[in-house]
Order: sequence, then structure tokens, then C-alpha cells
Amino acid sequence: MTEISQPAVDYSPQRMGPRVASFLAQAWGAPVEITGWERFPAGFSWTTIGFTADSGGQTRELILRVGDPRGLLAPYSARPEFIALSALQGIERLPVPKVYGYSDDASVIGAPFLITGRVAGDTPMPWRGDAEKRDESQNESLAVDFADALAAIHRVDWRQTELAQLWADVDTRTLALNQVEYWAAHGGLLDERGRHSHSPQLHYTMHWLRRHAPASGRTSIVHGDFRVGNFLQVDGRITAVLDWELVHLGDPLEDIAWAGLRVFAGGTPRLGGLFDREQFLERYARQSGVAVDMPVVRYYEVLGLFKSAAMLASAMHRVEFGRAGDYRMASMGFQLASTLLEINRLIAEAS
Repeated sequence: MTEISQPAVDYSPQRMGPRVASFLAQAWGAPVEITGWERFPAGFSWTTIGFTADSGGQTRELILRVGDPRGLLAPYSARPEFIALSALQGIERLPVPKVYGYSDDASVIGAPFLITGRVAGDTPMPWRGDAEKRDESQNESLAVDFADALAAIHRVDWRQTELAQLWADVDTRTLALNQVEYWAAHGGLLDERGRHSHSPQLHYTMHWLRRHAPASGRTSIVHGDFRVGNFLQVDGRITAVLDWELVHLGDPLEDIAWAGLRVFAGGTPRLGGLFDREQFLERYARQSGVAVDMPVVRYYEVLGLFKSAAMLASAMHRVEFGRAGDYRMASMGFQLASTLLEINRLIAEAS
């Protein structure tokens, strides 16, 4: 049966700008004028728009993140990211954008959204050879900041923040399995169509992950997409850790595994294409107090690639059934075969 296409979100400043201005005016108690509307092309998930807001004689450079219902990770909710960023304001060694508001009511601007402050910096990417563009001292300082930021996330007592309410129903005894089931559902492996239309390797991986899920130990805030490419830097220092849409309660080693996946290394032996792996792990363990159990990390590496494969499969189906808002999703299907091959390698190593 053909699925109904999602209506397109109108991102034009003429249409969305006044809605955002009205939202901020209500929050700030003063009229708001918006200028400098700029939509950024990067990313497959949330749509990112930069703009300037003038209100009451104060000018703010802001970022609007919109969860397009035709996006890669739809359906979206801005609430988890807003609560997480609110809870992490002012944490030492963990720079994050300031948050100004959010809404999951699609009637406000047409989709769920989050508004944050705009932070200076550029985004290093492993496949652009960015490590070679900076001097070694800047790469070393970035490595320290990267490890320290992750350690700072995992040291936060989430029970003493509003995240405790958000995660009140999470079963902390099955943290790994929680993620397996979430991504299996996202990739369509649990519905009737998915039982027959997906690669047998995806189903095998799902069952392997269920059988080998590690016993839950320490729980922490897990960023969910902590890697090179999701932070801003200036002169070799991280100015903001970005992209918190996958934040959840989990095992801190899940973040370690994700950051170290070879798919993010740009064909280099370095973590994220930038950092020495052993030095990163040593620094992280020292700063976080978390023992890096490599067999558990290897399990989460398999889970990380399973997550990637689920995203790729979902992107293919969104294109097939007219639910994709980004034509680049059509090309994501070409990455599935290589992802499955890498899963095979990691399962063999983990076993």
C-alpha cells in the first residue's frame, strides 16, 4: 500500500520568519524583528537556519533547528534536546549552545523546533584532511577538549536534572537492548513489511545484538552522535558540542564506540580522522572515571553500525514511499552494502 506523502515545510523567511518572531516575542515579552535568514545545507536530519533577532534594543545571533516530518529521523521531538542542553549549561569543559526555547506543536511554525544561540567556529571533518590543515599543537588541544567534553557529559548526575523526569520510564537494566529495539523499529525490521524486505544480515545483526547485550552497569547521559563533525572549533579549541537530537539514557561506552567507528575516520587510523585512539581513551578514562572495557566497546561498535544501517534503510523507504524531504537520501542506499560488510567484520572480531 502506498503511504501518503508528508506536506513540505515552508522554510522561507516570508512564511516561517514571522512565526518564529511571534514565538520569541511571546517568550521575551517584547516585539522581535528577524533579519539575516540563512538556511544551511549540511545535515540529513534536522534543518538548520541561522538568523538575527532584535528585541528591546538587544541583538542576538540565533540558530533555529527544525524537525522536518520528512527528515531522516522523523518523527521528531525537540523536548529531549532542549532539556539536555538546559541541564548542561555551565558544565566545566563542556561548551554547549545556550537554549532560548522549543516547541513540539507543529501548528507553531509547521514542525517541532528548537532555538539556540549561534556559536562561533568551524566544523572539522575527517574526510577533508582537516588534521593536516592545523599545526600539531591545535590538533592536540582539540583531542584534549574532545575527550574532556565527553567525560564531562558522562560525569553529570542526570538524576539531579530535569532529565530524570524525561527518562523516568527507562528500564536501566536493559540499556543496550533499549537501543537495539529502538533502531530495529526505526529501520522497519519489526513491522510486517520489514520482516521480508530487509537484508537477512540486518535481521541476523539484530538477533546477535539481542543475544550478546552486555549487563547494564553505569548509566549516564549519552550524546548519541558524539563524533568529529559534531562540534565547532576556533584555533584548536572546541567552542560548542552540537547535534543532541539522539541524546538518551545509556551506557557511556556507547558514545566511546560511536566516536571511534572507522566510518568516521576518513580512511585514517586516527579516531575521527584527527586523534590518536590510545591517547584519547587514556584521557577520557582519567577524566571520567569510567573504565573502558574494550569487549563492551566492541559490542557497541556493532550496535553503532546497526544504528547506521537502520538509518540507511529508513532513508531508502522514505524515498520509495514519497516521505523524503531531501533528495540526497536516495543515494544513502548505496552505503548499506559497505555498512553490512563492516558489521560482519566487527561481529567476527567481537566474537
